Amino acid sequence: MNRIILIGNGFDLAHNIKTSYYHFLSYFWEELQNKIQDNQFIGQRYEDDFIIIDKVPRNWLTGKGYITIKKTLQDSHTALRFKNKFLENLCKGIETLNWVDIESDYYTLLKACFQNPSPGNTITKLNEDFLAIKEDLELYLKMVEDDFIKKFPSNRDDISLKRNISEEIYSDFKLRDFSETSIKKLTEQEYQRILPTLKGIEENQITIQEVTDDIREQRLVSIIVNLDDKDRRKKIRELLVSSVSPNYFRFRPKEILFLSFNYTSTETEYNSAPTDDEYKERIPTSTIHIHGELGNKKDNKIIFGFGDEIDKDYKAIEDLDDNNYLENIKSIKYLESNSYKSLLEFINSDDYQIFIFGHSCGITDRTLLNTLFENKNCGSIKPFYRHIDDNNDNFSDIIRNITRNFTNKASLRDRVVNKVFTRAIFK
Repeated sequence: MNRIILIGNGFDLAHNIKTSYYHFLSYFWEELQNKIQDNQFIGQRYEDDFIIIDKVPRNWLTGKGYITIKKTLQDSHTALRFKNKFLENLCKGIETLNWVDIESDYYTLLKACFQNPSPGNTITKLNEDFLAIKEDLELYLKMVEDDFIKKFPSNRDDISLKRNISEEIYSDFKLRDFSETSIKKLTEQEYQRILPTLKGIEENQITIQEVTDDIREQRLVSIIVNLDDKDRRKKIRELLVSSVSPNYFRFRPKEILFLSFNYTSTETEYNSAPTDDEYKERIPTSTIHIHGELGNKKDNKIIFGFGDEIDKDYKAIEDLDDNNYLENIKSIKYLESNSYKSLLEFINSDDYQIFIFGHSCGITDRTLLNTLFENKNCGSIKPFYRHIDDNNDNFSDIIRNITRNFTNKASLRDRVVNKVFTRAIFK
């Protein structure tokens, strides 16, 4: 059985890497403000690819960022005009919610282009504006990633976080986390594995002590040897999901796949398995950056857009017979690299458990998440959540989002680990 470490933006944020869309836009406007306030522009017109200011004021309000720029210009009776209309839409989120979701906003505006077409609201202009934001975002993320690589781990909190995450990644399987189908399958496998030994004991060919050097197997055989076949299976299942399971079994991942939805490579801090006193070979690991890698312009370029083919409007978009509408649809972009194919090969090769680290499981990735969650080999989905304060965490938010990625709600309830058996690993 394998394990997938599903990594989202919250994983970077837990490592104090400012990779959220809000962080990016905050940096964008702070840098732009520094540029505008240069003496060469005071009293003059400022224009770049994103905005126009007819007359840059001399006096500025205290603070940095979009809100400060806008209020300063208002006080100076000067307007901020947007050339990049997509950026203008994103800034509405900054003003009202201090929250930005670039990919969701893009899809909303994309749908508006064909539902309410107008000369100033075209898919060509939207894609041009979106590309400009994407290019600036990639430069920003490379900068913060480089800074992280230089510093991490730099303090006691970093070391503690790394230890906690590593312990979970390479932990043994806990069968209570798994679906009924998986438990039933493993019960039968364990029964068939020790059946020859049980028969040998029954026929007085060997003793329990001669069975094996493995103390766990000796304990298991001694418990079930005097039971009939039906009760043996029942007892094995009971032990598999019990709190004393480690006394009778040990199941560790055959392989661990880091499936990162981030563009950064933070997971490289964790992709070397620790030594194990019982097993000579370390657990092999591999990594798939499903949305591309920073700086890779050849075979795994950045994929930035929307990925919800389950959305009720998506079929209408495909039927438009206009490829411009499909330019930033993730499932199409996946075909430009081997990442998606490699992921399918992995999930179809063996049973697997999913650990969710910092991924909200929102609808921008719904098509891919549905493929992962509802695959017949998926036996367990374990979300590790974020501690907010003594009374709050984001476990419920993750579960609600996971629900949207399932079409089969019975599978959802069977596979998703409840809160009692997981924990807050991020702050």
